Amino acid sequence: MSFTLSLTRFFSVLTFGFLVCIAGAAIMEDYGIGRQWIGYFFIFVTLGAYAVIGLLSRTSDMHEYFVASRTVPSVYNGMATAADWMSAASFLGVAGTLFYSGFEALALLVGWTGGFVLIALLIAPYLRKFAFFSVGDFLATRYSGPDKGRAVRLICVLVTVSISFVYVIAQIYAVGLITSRFAGVEFGIGVFFGLAGILVCSFLGGMRAVTWTAVAQYIVMIVAMMVSVVALIGFTGKGDTERFVDGGPTSFPEYVRAQERKFFADPAEAEVRSAYLREADRYQLLIDTLPSSWAEGYEARRKNLELARYDGSTFQEIKAAERVLTSYPKDPQDAKRKWSQEKQRYLDKVKASVPHFGSVKDDSGLSNSRALISFLAVAFTLMCGTVALPHIIMRFYTTPNASQTRWSVVFALGCILVIYLASPWLSVIAKVVVYENLVGLSYNEIPNWIAAWSRVTPGLATLQDVNQDGVVQFAEIGLSPDILVLITPEIAGMPFFLSGLIAAGGLAAALSTADGLLLAIAGSLSHDLYYRVLDPEATAQRRVTMSKIALLSAALMAAWITSLQPGNIVVLVGSAFALAASSLFVPLVAGIFWSGATRRGALWAMGTGFVSSSLCLALTNSSFMALFNLDAVQIGGLSGVASGVFTIPLSALAMVVASLLGGRKDEAPAVMRVLRLPESEGKL
Repeated sequence: MSFTLSLTRFFSVLTFGFLVCIAGAAIMEDYGIGRQWIGYFFIFVTLGAYAVIGLLSRTSDMHEYFVASRTVPSVYNGMATAADWMSAASFLGVAGTLFYSGFEALALLVGWTGGFVLIALLIAPYLRKFAFFSVGDFLATRYSGPDKGRAVRLICVLVTVSISFVYVIAQIYAVGLITSRFAGVEFGIGVFFGLAGILVCSFLGGMRAVTWTAVAQYIVMIVAMMVSVVALIGFTGKGDTERFVDGGPTSFPEYVRAQERKFFADPAEAEVRSAYLREADRYQLLIDTLPSSWAEGYEARRKNLELARYDGSTFQEIKAAERVLTSYPKDPQDAKRKWSQEKQRYLDKVKASVPHFGSVKDDSGLSNSRALISFLAVAFTLMCGTVALPHIIMRFYTTPNASQTRWSVVFALGCILVIYLASPWLSVIAKVVVYENLVGLSYNEIPNWIAAWSRVTPGLATLQDVNQDGVVQFAEIGLSPDILVLITPEIAGMPFFLSGLIAAGGLAAALSTADGLLLAIAGSLSHDLYYRVLDPEATAQRRVTMSKIALLSAALMAAWITSLQPGNIVVLVGSAFALAASSLFVPLVAGIFWSGATRRGALWAMGTGFVSSSLCLALTNSSFMALFNLDAVQIGGLSGVASGVFTIPLSALAMVVASLLGGRKDEAPAVMRVLRLPESEGKL
């Protein structure tokens, strides 16, 4: 109790200090301090706080480093779990996805929150009955067999590292976006700048440091979200309380519905969407006529450069011609990849104008069955993926007992609920802000935030007068879902400190999840691979050292890949969930509830799920398929993120068939017996 009380006092002081920092930033802006300094203030104050906690939590003790000595109280483990879970996709990407996809994007919230209910019922309390360090420990013990679970452990290492690596790339990408915009550095530098913040939280103290920094990061997230939502509602509401109630003539939802009806009937908006379709068709024609289309385009650009060099053109004109030639695809294969991406980008612009409220309907006015199936498939995949995420499962080993583990899941779900209730509000407010402050604006009055975000990464924020009427149409606005939450206060013309506050929350979300993921990778490599397979005689100190080396190596590799700007945050995170659901969900649940599940069944389930999910994700990714001069496909009309609706049953089928047709039926009777015993007797 005294330990919990000390933690409560410490984090109460931390919360008060953060509120003081927010007030200080507001005062700084009021006194005319530049925006860049306010961005520095939020980034360095929060990173400094995490660094101090990380340094104070440094340890070389094996149990402290891997499982925080199993002493984390349930309420704080719930907050830390929520922070590890509340990635940049949840804090930043969900509201942006809701902005563009409306009702259908709620599948993300349904899947992710529903997954935590499954965790509490199916996984968390059972795994905590054992003094394990990783997912591989449980699976290798449950599916032991003649090799003492070595084969199962090795496949689990492959799966864990793959899932966590894809997931961590999305978090570092978000860190790069935030630091490059608010610290005024290039994106690549911002990635490695943010990497330092990640490492200082996890490198020295492992799970102990990650836990306490994650609690601090959740506090920053929740304060940033609540203050931002209240401020945005108050600012856009302009004192009209009826705007907050759905159904009122001036309410936010009714305003959005009215504007959507207006846009769908506006000839100018239709003209813009038609132009996008023509551009998509043009790129498709270029792709269909490869390689001659690439050769003609390259020759035309080469001749333009020669003419510029020899006809007396200015230095700037020559450099411009050089840039045009340099940016051109280097060969027909590269051209197909880039032109496929451009084609998809224009098609996405056409699809961006969908009703925000209510499901998509077909021409007859009935619910679109394909949209319904897609909604359920995405939700199903994310629910199962939540149960199987390695960095979340590791959290169940840090509490004192199984009862507190179950309660920590309840607390985590409550902490997540607050953020997820705010995200739909943010998406609606963002639409109101865009409709009121941007749509209908003259292109001569474009604010400077467009240029500021474009300098971070080209294409993040664009405005293009497609129909040449000099007025901004909604279809002409190109805002990445990844930055929509960050950019909304700037569009609304609100004080810049609010943007800095949201950036601090997004940074906390990305850092907390990245810390947990890197620790999951490091633990899997050092404990499951190095200690359990390669060197069983390794000392505790050597195991901790190997974990630190693995963590640093994984972080640097992930940062390098992220600097190449791999893609949308939500898509990357969804891919990680699909891999986790397909590979680990069935072996975990069957290992707890089906005594007939065998080692051979687990191997086939993990292998089948991982391979089939990887294939589905690859085949539905246009950028990846373009590398092989192939077009992306839609499996059953569903996206790669929804592929779990096929691959999870396939994994389950492999488990059942392999378990029934071969293998020992009594491989782990002791494990199954402990799983059924009361907690006080639950010792293996």
